[in-house]
Amino acid sequence: MTGGRHVSLLLFLACSALLKAQEVKYLDVSAVQQRTTLRYPATLQPECEPGKSCVAGGYGGASVADGAADRRDPRALGVYLLQVAPRDIDPTQPFEAEFRVLNTGVAPIEVPVSPHLSDLQPSDESAVFSYFSLALVVQVERPQPGTPPVGFVQLYGAANHEGTMLVLKPGEWIRVRAQVKLQSWPPLAPTRARGEFWLRRNTFQPHPGGGFTSIENLYPYVTPTPWIDIRLVHAASSKDSSW
Repeated sequence: MTGGRHVSLLLFLACSALLKAQEVKYLDVSAVQQRTTLRYPATLQPECEPGKSCVAGGYGGASVADGAADRRDPRALGVYLLQVAPRDIDPTQPFEAEFRVLNTGVAPIEVPVSPHLSDLQPSDESAVFSYFSLALVVQVERPQPGTPPVGFVQLYGAANHEGTMLVLKPGEWIRVRAQVKLQSWPPLAPTRARGEFWLRRNTFQPHPGGGFTSIENLYPYVTPTPWIDIRLVHAASSKDSSW
């Protein structure tokens, strides 16, 4: 099959899937206190010789394995930022965001849907375990080049925990409502924002006094989604519609 025919077939399948599009789950975590703390064994007591100093304590850390998307991957996601409330955002405060996570590809894709990471950890606090995470991101456009300001909420899941992973068929989506807060922000002014995502496979390795997380970024094809208009304002003017 030639490259042109291959692309045409993928487009045909994608359009056919979108004709069957439907929402399969709605998650409102805007008022949920997420449980994300992970347990680890207690710090070992040091053996100190009389008259000599000794130090003991735990440590933690993480590593990230990166890669790149493949346009030929039949799996694809588009995260749409449907709305934010209020539209006049004080960047020092949380705000409400609603996302649509749509399977825009031609193959099923599995996504995590639990707000609680802690629930995925085995009862044995020393056991290594793996889980998936999906960050739903509000990305704010900045006027100058550089890293765009973002705020996000994360969902978690593991295959051995029923109900925490969901398979989206082509054209299916979930809708998620959450509180997010920007990690940084550009100059206060009218601007715009859109939805993005980070899909990851993580492994937590607990040890006495801490733990280490190995993070692997996953790269289904990213479908670009539209911007929506917002305004970043000081708290004193957030209730004022004038500029």
